[in-house]
Amino acid sequence: MTEKTTSGSAKSYDRTRRRLRTRRILLYVVAVLAALYSFWPIMTTALEGYNIDLAAIFSGRAFRLVGGLRYNGGIYPSAIYYLQSLGVEAYPRLVVDTLIVAALSISIALLVGIPVAYVLARIDVRGKTLVSYLLLALRTVSQYVVIIPLYIAYSELGIYDSFTGIALAEQVLILSVVVWMLRGFFADIPRDVYEAATVFGKREWEVFRRVIFPMVVPGVVVTTMFALVLLWNDFIIADALTGAATRTVAVGVWEGLAINQLSFSAVAWDTLNAAGTLAYIPAAVVMLLIKRYLAKGFSLGLAR
Repeated sequence: MTEKTTSGSAKSYDRTRRRLRTRRILLYVVAVLAALYSFWPIMTTALEGYNIDLAAIFSGRAFRLVGGLRYNGGIYPSAIYYLQSLGVEAYPRLVVDTLIVAALSISIALLVGIPVAYVLARIDVRGKTLVSYLLLALRTVSQYVVIIPLYIAYSELGIYDSFTGIALAEQVLILSVVVWMLRGFFADIPRDVYEAATVFGKREWEVFRRVIFPMVVPGVVVTTMFALVLLWNDFIIADALTGAATRTVAVGVWEGLAINQLSFSAVAWDTLNAAGTLAYIPAAVVMLLIKRYLAKGFSLGLAR
């Protein structure tokens, strides 16, 4: 009787292990398929920029049609298109213009956002909760709502296609994020630190400048990098309010890098795919570097 019970328990255990193993395998298969589905556009862009064309292979045919012409595709690895992208006159200029826009936009956002975030986290003033959630609500406003009014106003004021104009417009995208993230980092400082600083008769400005701000410098750096990613990826505002003089990477790559550049007036798809890959690599790297700090900044901001 005991042997039969033991044998039955062993068989039941084996069946359970097989079921768990099968479920785990199915879970891995689903996860791999989901990852491939999500990363397929990025992977295809990167590979085609490297002269590896998978479309003809996965279509089940020996060729595909591009612009009505027969194209065989194939796998011929070469970094030539990435080198061409970096060598084309338009792409380096797009990067420089984007960094100029980002520098101006982030500077404005920090000049406004740091004191506002400090007040919202530290000082008890009437209506600060309302201000906090109004700033949060600003992040939910569609950019399409402000494009036409800004375009008309900028055209009248003569600041269309200017770095100052686009930097001011980008505050719609990054200002609320900057305030909320910095508010979280300010709020993370123990209240005992504030009280210890004020015991020695320091004024609010001195407490902020000498004690509090040095403690949140890492948070300011993280916030700056996250804002840079948002600006680097922005397309809607940049497309509507920039021209040939201030075109950013996202817009320039989308339009084929052919912005008043006689040396690159035609769209070369392989070079364009290489340029697109080069465009999202910096944003991806920055996000990987700061991802552990983002949740902290946002969660602390929402918790208070």
